Amino acid sequence: MKCLFSSKLRGCLGVVSIAAAFTAVPAQAAVHTSACETPEYSQPFGYAHDSNWYTLLPGESPGTFEGQGWQLTGGAKVVATTMADGSISQVLDLPSGSKAVSPVMCVTSEYPTARGVVRNVNGSEGIFYYVEYEGTNTWNRPKNTGQVHGSGSSWTTVTPVNMQPYNTAGWQPMRITLIPGGKTSDFQIYDLYVDPRMSR
Repeated sequence: MKCLFSSKLRGCLGVVSIAAAFTAVPAQAAVHTSACETPEYSQPFGYAHDSNWYTLLPGESPGTFEGQGWQLTGGAKVVATTMADGSISQVLDLPSGSKAVSPVMCVTSEYPTARGVVRNVNGSEGIFYYVEYEGTNTWNRPKNTGQVHGSGSSWTTVTPVNMQPYNTAGWQPMRITLIPGGKTSDFQIYDLYVDPRMSR
């Protein structure tokens, strides 16, 4: 199992309606970390003058969002589109009213942020980012940790988002939920990486 995005939330508009999109998940009796392992790292954002080391989220390959293990509802889907370099690849498309939930992944308190590439197809409200940590009260009540959006319709490498891991030793199984803002908006995202703040 591989191991996730710090900008502040720029507004509370729509937070109540977004929170209503969640369904309750039964609390887990125990936290199982036996499948957690150290992932591979790379420096994918060198072009943005970011030399930090990152690990890719599950269900992706560099430059493409495949979506294996993700739960996509409300119109969320994987689509083929034109990338910044003119090539065609797959991304996660999130229209208003949709939701994307990642597979469970493992992080530690040393994995505080994540980063990705986003564009605004329609609207500018951006994508709200939620985290759930197994064995905590966030597992039933996902915690909003930020918002990402593109610069117009151009592909934009977003400011890192804080995952707010708990200050505990060892692995922490977690998952993220992405929900777009607005009522008639549409956003696309790919290359979702975790920055573990590893020693360099």
